[in-house]
Amino acid sequence: MSKTIFETDAWISAISCSYNYTKYIVDNSVFLHVKSFIFGDRLISLPFSDYGKLTPNVYSEKFQLLIENTNVEYLEARIPDWKTETFKAFKEAGFAEAVVYRTFLLNIEESSKVLWNKLGKKIRNSIRYALKNRVELKRVESLEDLKQFYYNLYLIGARELGSPPHSFKLYENLRNFLGDKLLIDLALVDDKPIGAIVVLLGDKWANFWQNIALRKYRKFNASYLLLWNIIEELSDGNFKIFDFGRTRENTGIYFFKKKWGGDERKIYHMVYSPSKRVIPPDPHQRKYLLLSRLWRRLPLKVTNIIGSHLIGGIAL
Repeated sequence: MSKTIFETDAWISAISCSYNYTKYIVDNSVFLHVKSFIFGDRLISLPFSDYGKLTPNVYSEKFQLLIENTNVEYLEARIPDWKTETFKAFKEAGFAEAVVYRTFLLNIEESSKVLWNKLGKKIRNSIRYALKNRVELKRVESLEDLKQFYYNLYLIGARELGSPPHSFKLYENLRNFLGDKLLIDLALVDDKPIGAIVVLLGDKWANFWQNIALRKYRKFNASYLLLWNIIEELSDGNFKIFDFGRTRENTGIYFFKKKWGGDERKIYHMVYSPSKRVIPPDPHQRKYLLLSRLWRRLPLKVTNIIGSHLIGGIAL
């Protein structure tokens, strides 16, 4: 399959620089050292990524040595089900399945006209509804656009979800390292941003990385229009796969993504910890659900100040 953005040095550098992660390489598999007083010290391939940069050439002795040298609690590897050799190699090396996510891979090699006709009636009507209600789209082209239009919208959206936000520094670094491989599109009504998506471009493989849909404006169906616009553009630009991104099964966003007709696949989060059984941070765990409810009540300035410190340690 084509190469995703998560397997590139540019992506790894942007993430590392933003959160001061130290990089470790084991037989060309890349891990970043995540240190957190709250969530523990781990080596992850890779934080904030659907997939890690991993190769099937792995040996348990080297992983054990890495744990001893770094004093981390465990190693985590994120492996999609189509990388069967890598999955098998990591399992044989002692990695165990911790969490299983889903994604949907939509083949966009056909023309946008053909893809449009394949969409379900409800999706096409949702896109038409957004256009009828004068939802306009705008691509973030400058640092000023990023700061003025996108980031404030993102802070509000993250708080609504009960999630700590990334720092603005991350988006600056993504722009600097990825260049035109980073696409951020806004949906506006009467010049007011009401939603956005972030799409990352690899080698003919596009990853749907973030989605913002403010509750107050969901009636406008902006997410449908944003997604279709980018799928149409990439299809006509000779991309092969639109990857809807890592999602927990049977959630609202899972069913939203499923509507678009992509091939459902699994993503395994696997952990290596010879001394004890570990469970990586998961927003569905009770303690995180309680923290999420509290987070929704905090002032926006507070979430901005402390959010990046928390999310850097969660590293999901």
